[in-house]
Amino acid sequence: MPSITTDSAAMATHAAQAAALLKSLAHPARLRVLCRLVEGEAPVPELQAVTGLSASALSQHLAVLRHLDVVATRRQAQTLHYRLLDGPALGVLQALHAAYCAPQR
Repeated sequence: MPSITTDSAAMATHAAQAAALLKSLAHPARLRVLCRLVEGEAPVPELQAVTGLSASALSQHLAVLRHLDVVATRRQAQTLHYRLLDGPALGVLQALHAAYCAPQR
């Protein structure tokens, strides 16, 4: 059985990771990008249209999400396409999408 100290250390690490993820989600532009990506892969120009951000500003937000392993890219010709990665963030994003992004019935 793991010791309480080991469990506390693991919990502290996981709490820090969760806090970093939640902090990255705390920006409305990033949430708009992620709500769109829950629906499937999207090219950068579409994400730019969804957010209304300049290419430079969008690039900075996407870099934050890449750094946290929330999104990945695929290049097709000269266009980058973004998609969500499977991982701890996916369930959170799906719940947020259902609550706030999906069309209201």
